[in-house]
Amino acid sequence: MTVPPIYNLRDLGPQAQQMANNCKNERLGMTLQCVAIGSMIIMAAATTAHVIKDLLRDTQRHDRSK
Repeated sequence: MTVPPIYNLRDLGPQAQQMANNCKNERLGMTLQCVAIGSMIIMAAATTAHVIKDLLRDTQRHDRSK
């Protein structure tokens, strides 16, 4: 039984970028560039949401202690 490859989203952007640079097919290269950009945008949005969530949680704790 073979196990399908597991990809982490944080690794997908750089991998797609590298594959696009080494690709001979222009259309495939553009698709890989889009995958790289999209995964980086998603990771930035997830990080921003996590930071905002942490900031709001800290603010709520300080309000309750007063």
